[in-house]
Amino acid sequence: MAELTPRSLPIGENTMDEKERQTMREHIVYLATQLEQARKANQAQIVFIKRLLDPEDLGHAVSNETRQIAYTLLINSSHIERDSWQHNNP
Repeated sequence: MAELTPRSLPIGENTMDEKERQTMREHIVYLATQLEQARKANQAQIVFIKRLLDPEDLGHAVSNETRQIAYTLLINSSHIERDSWQHNNP
């Protein structure tokens, strides 16, 4: 069995060299950045939809049909988020 050192990670029978670790770090940073951008975009959409539903904010200027669509989108988003948490935390 390969001895573990701070410079090598066992992956099957092979170990990762510094270049591979750096590439993995770059991928992780990129994916984390993309995830954060998507999270911020989703939050902005939720804020906007809530404003459409609020009669004291933008809601006074939209039709009941538009408010119903906004409400449906908000509920669906909430269900998707809840389902993702339930599937990730059994």
